[in-house]
Amino acid sequence: MEKWLILILGVLVIGMVIYYKAVKKRNHCKVIQSGKEENVIHEKETQIAPGYTLMIAPFDFARHQKIAAQQFFDNYAFFELTPKKADEYFLWFQKEIPGRIALLWEYMKKERPETQPFDYSPESLIPLWDWYETKIKQVPKSKKEIDYEVSRYPKWMEENVRKITMKFTDETLSLALDIAIYLGETIIKNYPNLYWGYFLKPKSEFSARKPVILKLKSKRMYFPPAGTVFVCMIKSSKNRDKNRLYDLYRYSEDEFDPVKPSYWDSW
Repeated sequence: MEKWLILILGVLVIGMVIYYKAVKKRNHCKVIQSGKEENVIHEKETQIAPGYTLMIAPFDFARHQKIAAQQFFDNYAFFELTPKKADEYFLWFQKEIPGRIALLWEYMKKERPETQPFDYSPESLIPLWDWYETKIKQVPKSKKEIDYEVSRYPKWMEENVRKITMKFTDETLSLALDIAIYLGETIIKNYPNLYWGYFLKPKSEFSARKPVILKLKSKRMYFPPAGTVFVCMIKSSKNRDKNRLYDLYRYSEDEFDPVKPSYWDSW
């Protein structure tokens, strides 16, 4: 009797070990497959047009799912970054600059093959903006998105916030950020005294902790490429003007270097 009991227990133990290994192997396969599926989905979500992908940040903040364009064009998003995180973000941003400009050019070239390659001249901003104006599109916000926006503002602003029912598409914002990067590089290449950087104070500044152009010899001390392009984008969504970004660049030249003769000095 005891022998039979020992034998049965032995069989049960061996069976449990085999079952455990089988389950572990199956679950491991599921994890791997799930990871592959998630990566595929992630790639599909970041690729918003053939050959063109979203700029994905190294970490998330302000509930933007790491989408850099949404982070940049959210006035309050960068307030959440600590000085250490702001530095990490900036170092990542700098490394992304060449690749984003190349991606922007390749995307534009597919639709405007006759356009000359980017040469970082102020004039190159004209055909770039002329093309971009055809990409500016808006879509309705979801109820969840509107409710979230309302939660971020004081109660007395709720009525006005709820009136904003449309939003710019991810493609529109992503291209705007890439154009802002190209605008910044154009400024730097024409005014070597300037460079990309960021500042921490005053914290109330919408551009605080966000990559901007520094060392301007003016009261403002910095130039916000992303903020500048965003304003131009809003204006062009209502009234197209292919010279809008170029004109703004020329208008700002006295801030870039008040000593160096500007475009307007030749008039």
